[in-house]
Amino acid sequence: MPISSDLLQAKQTLSSRLLTAGFRGDVVFRGRALAVAAAVASAGRNVHAVGVGSKIVEGKATPQQCIRLYVVQKLALSLLPPRDRLPETVDGIPTDIIEAPPAFASAPVRRKPVGARRRSAGAVLAAGAPGVLPACSIQRRAQQRPVVAGISTANHDVTAGTLGYFCRSTRQGDDPSQVCVLSNNHIFANLNRAQVGDALYQPGPADGGVAADHFAGFLRCVPLQLDGTSPNRIDAAIGNLLPGLNANCEVCSIGRIAGTARAIESMAVRKHGRTTGYTEGTVTDELIDALVGMDPGNPNAVALFQNQFRIAPSADFPAIGKGGDSGSLVVKQDTEEAVGLYFANPPTGEYGYANHIADVLHDLEIELL
Repeated sequence: MPISSDLLQAKQTLSSRLLTAGFRGDVVFRGRALAVAAAVASAGRNVHAVGVGSKIVEGKATPQQCIRLYVVQKLALSLLPPRDRLPETVDGIPTDIIEAPPAFASAPVRRKPVGARRRSAGAVLAAGAPGVLPACSIQRRAQQRPVVAGISTANHDVTAGTLGYFCRSTRQGDDPSQVCVLSNNHIFANLNRAQVGDALYQPGPADGGVAADHFAGFLRCVPLQLDGTSPNRIDAAIGNLLPGLNANCEVCSIGRIAGTARAIESMAVRKHGRTTGYTEGTVTDELIDALVGMDPGNPNAVALFQNQFRIAPSADFPAIGKGGDSGSLVVKQDTEEAVGLYFANPPTGEYGYANHIADVLHDLEIELL
């Protein structure tokens, strides 16, 4: 169902007000309060995401569109002072208040010392995955040559994330024959810190990646705004595949990508990532604004993302993604069309966020191979 301009305007108004309050109240780094008094005291700074979609009544989607307000903790209306009550409607458009934990761009993955023995490939299995996994999935935290998408990678100073796919630069002056690799800024660019040519490893350092696993050199990213108020559209970066290395232009367990599509509400999607492997889900919000913690150890590193899409896992999968799945390409369930680049989720993996693929291609000046 197309989203009306009135609904988008109302969402924008609420997003600006409520996410600003949430950022000032450190909502991303706040969990559910056990004491009622503490929960009530923080109620005015409780919203960490604002989306749009079908209103849910008794667990079922209705045809009525609404503004979705995601809160750390849902409280009875009778407990709240009037100033802290979220609106039931905005210009006649209903709201839906949903309790969910905030998201992070990467969960803390302990980095092994350089030279540490790599984990056994057979020890890595995807929860909810089919009984027989392809070799690329079983070995997704190990070195794979030729390189395939959907497996472990990272900047040499980062723990581990996922290699999303292969692409080429469309920027004037770049070599169009150069094969590039795609992932997130926080995976390849180390939150804006990387310099051109910095070593990218496959697998990432958290999976035992060392200098011998240098497979690409950092090329560029779209800088992330980490002040919690300036908007971001994508979390993405690319690197140049090193000479002499071959790419298998497929996503592990999914195959070769054939075109792109727009993610819309209720669309069935899938991904393959370094941590949870192959998972399936459904788009719940196609234009969501959210505060995202970019570094779990640094409460000052918070990014405001606008017009992302949110994915909930399908019934057979306990999580859509977890720390280390950042950078995964999100693909339609019934075709090989890419729809997004996965970048964040709460530690539970009960939902995930992804950039729209058209924004990634446009802003990074690339096209998928």
